[in-house]
Amino acid sequence: MNHATTGVMVLGALLALGLLQLRWLLFPPAPDLVSEIDQWRRGRERSTERVGTPQQLSPLGRLTRWVVDLLRTHRPDFLDGLAPDLAITQRDLQSWLTRVTGLALGFGLAPIVLVLGRRLRGDDVSVQWAPVVGLILGVAAVVLSIRDLRTQASRAREEYTQALSTYLDLVAMSMEAGQGHAQALPAASQIGTRRVFDEIRTAIELAPSRGITAWEALGQLGERYRIAELISLRASIELAQDDGARVKASLIARAKTMRASRLAGAVERANKATESMRQLTMVAAMLAAVYIAAPYILALRSAAGAP
Repeated sequence: MNHATTGVMVLGALLALGLLQLRWLLFPPAPDLVSEIDQWRRGRERSTERVGTPQQLSPLGRLTRWVVDLLRTHRPDFLDGLAPDLAITQRDLQSWLTRVTGLALGFGLAPIVLVLGRRLRGDDVSVQWAPVVGLILGVAAVVLSIRDLRTQASRAREEYTQALSTYLDLVAMSMEAGQGHAQALPAASQIGTRRVFDEIRTAIELAPSRGITAWEALGQLGERYRIAELISLRASIELAQDDGARVKASLIARAKTMRASRLAGAVERANKATESMRQLTMVAAMLAAVYIAAPYILALRSAAGAP
């Protein structure tokens, strides 16, 4: 009986706490504006102090900053070449170089650490080749990291170009329906939901506040990402000299050209996929023939007394 009474009391207490929590969620207390303003002021002061205070870098961060300064002094063209690839893959130079530097140090020091560890255990191993192997591995890590960045940037540019072709098709359709290019450009960018449409829409909307035309904004976007289609679009539209009919003709011609290029790329990829499937089918047929014929060949060799 005592246990039943205790259980009822515990359940009643839990039910009361649940009802209080539900009441608090449905009818929260009025906010204390004074305390909230004070918290906001203290948070702003801490943010200001963090901005004014130089950021404390780790040893790897300081090494990466030294590498960046060295490259900016002696190889600025290398950093200029990396900037569009980093931008279109949405990466930061400092963080990417920190990763690459960490990989290079890890692979470069790994053979030395392994050899020294074996020497400490008493194994008679040579140390002279460890730095050479470490240097080769470190250089390979840097080269492969740059190659991976280039590959990802190339893939991103291809996707960007395909979306740009779709965008220009929408612009051309709007202009053929009677809209001017000033209305068709932002209207077409509102339709798409991909990253390309968002960036084009942002560039066009911010162009008047920056004192430039929409074509110049798109051209600068192409220079930032190294997309030749956007740069050539700016050049062809600037040649039209704001003549509505010539701008319309240039945009429609550019849309047709990019559509044809996109279709040609799709056909080429389909042909490559078909060729790969054909080669895989031939290899599979050859393996099946060997699998079927092998027992008969072995039986004939055994009947002939061959070893």
